[in-house]
This record gives sequence, C-alpha cells and structure tokens, in this order.
Amino acid sequence: MPNLNDIASFCGDKPAAAENMNLADRRELALVAVKRSRMPMVVTDPQQPDNPIIMANQAFIDLTGFNPQEIIGQNCRFLQGPGTSRTVVAQIRQALARGDDCIELELVNYRKDGSSFINALFISAIKDDHGNLLYYFASQQDVTSEHKAIELEASERRLLMEVDHRTLNALALIQSIVRLSRAEDVEGLSQSIIGRVSALSLTHRLLAEQRWRSVNLTELIKQLLVAHAVADRVLFKAQSVELAPEIVQPLGLVIHELLTNAQAHGALVHDTGFITLDCRIEDGALVLHWLEPICSKYMAPFIEGFGLQIIQAVVEGQLGGYRKIEVTSDVLDATIVVPLDAVPAK
Repeated sequence: MPNLNDIASFCGDKPAAAENMNLADRRELALVAVKRSRMPMVVTDPQQPDNPIIMANQAFIDLTGFNPQEIIGQNCRFLQGPGTSRTVVAQIRQALARGDDCIELELVNYRKDGSSFINALFISAIKDDHGNLLYYFASQQDVTSEHKAIELEASERRLLMEVDHRTLNALALIQSIVRLSRAEDVEGLSQSIIGRVSALSLTHRLLAEQRWRSVNLTELIKQLLVAHAVADRVLFKAQSVELAPEIVQPLGLVIHELLTNAQAHGALVHDTGFITLDCRIEDGALVLHWLEPICSKYMAPFIEGFGLQIIQAVVEGQLGGYRKIEVTSDVLDATIVVPLDAVPAK
C-alpha cells in the first residue's frame, strides 16, 4: 500500500496534500493517476467551504509558478487579476452552482511572477453512481500564443478547436476510468488506473507529434505493443488508415484493455502464448478482430471484468460503435467496430 508521502508527491514531491487524502475512498486514491498527465490540472472538493484545491499536478505548478503550499486549500480564483473578465468569472460561478458536468471557457490568469496568460479552462464534474457530486477536475492550458497566431492566420482557429475536443475527450475518458476501475486492494487499484492513464498519455504524444491532424492505425498499434513489451507476440495486419484525433485516444484505451487482460489472465500469461489482430475497413467503419488462444488454467472470467465495462463504455457510449466478445474453453474472440466518422460524446 502506498504511504502518505508517496501520494503527497503528486503535489510536487512535497507532503502538502497528504492530509487532504482519505485512503479509504477508492475514488480519492484514483486522483493519484492525474499526476501522470502532462496537462496542468487541479482537483477541487466542492464538499468543503469555498470549493478548495485539494490536489495539483506538477504541470500546474510549472505553469503558474506557485509552490504546493501556496496552492492547496485555495480557491482557483487566486489566479485572477486585473485583466480577468468579471463576466467570465460570473459564468464559471453560475455553472458550478448549477453543478454542470462540463464547463469550457477562456479567461486571463496570472502566474506568481505577475505575468498573465490566456487560460483555456475546462472543468469536469465527477459524480458517483447515484449522481452525487464528488469532485471537480479542472485542466488549464496556456493558449496565449495560439491567440496571437489567430490574429495573423485564420487557419489557427482550427487548432484551437482541436485542443478543445482533445481536452474534453481526455476528461471524459479519465472520468470513465475513475468510475469503472476496481481492484481488491489499494495498490492494485492505483496500478490499474495508472496503466490506463499511461495509455492515454501515449496516444496524446502520438497526436501531438502529428500536430493533432491524424494518427496512422499501424503506428498506434505498434506503440501500444511496445509499451506492453509484447511486440513480438501479437501478430497483426492492418489496412493503411489515418485515424481522426477524436478516435485515437478512445481506441488506444480499448486496445490497452485487451492487452492488459491478455497479460493478466489470457494468452500472454505463458511464454508461448500469442495473439492475432486483424484490422480492416468495412462500410465506413474500422473493424478490429482480436483472436486469442487461451489456456484454461490461466483464464479468468474476462467477460465479467471491469476491463470489459471500460471497453463497452468507450466503444458504445463514446464512439457509437459496438463490440462482440466471446470466450470459449480455448479461445477469446473479440470484434470491435468503430465508425470512422465517430465523434466522442461530450
């Protein structure tokens, strides 16, 4: 089980946030995974007076220049200054009062050294299975340079739209991960969430390298296989297709879940196990056919697992596709179908 100092390192390797954590609550432990995000992000607790910040990742510390002791316990308004629009601030306050699930606005914020930046702010409400508000995830992105570029070149407006979509998509996926991840112990829960967020980080890097235009399907699969250290044990063939940015991260998470299950319970548990993966385009949709010979003594009830719930939530709930997974005594046969024009639900 991780100790308080390990978890406190989330806030810049200092124990400033440790006292704010309740290790008995699996959802609070799940917040540790946010540390892996390169996007500046804070978590606030609306159950406390004035909705204070209870966690802030290193990217947020780097963006603002404040240290953890100056951040934890503060309301996010401490970033406001003379150039901050009162109208935008009122809109944020009203949206939080309504308990809106998603808030996306831009406003001027200030660093510790007094310099200003235009902040593309995205706030996502995290609720329990009964709809009760637990936390707010808030991500920040310095879009000052993008705004300057927009003044000179109209094409930069498309880049900002892609930034909006990718951030909302990532927050939606993180929310699914937090809600659906389960484990028998604290350490297992932490590792399962970290693995899933790492898969999102990998797809984020691929998209960034391509300037958020598209990612080749073959390259996406290769990178995931390398990350799982199974590049020589998954035989795959794929038609050449460029995936839209909106599809890349959800699809990467689906493949990650299949690989993780195979390594924990299926064909990749034993040294001679292998998997075949066939990817093709049919009627405007991407079809992934996963065939996994399994050994009965290693196989766990995947079809009832939480990995399958995440696959279902992503494929059906976000991408408007469908999945069919069948497990027999000697094979796991999975078919995933995703429309190539799928746009993740907000």
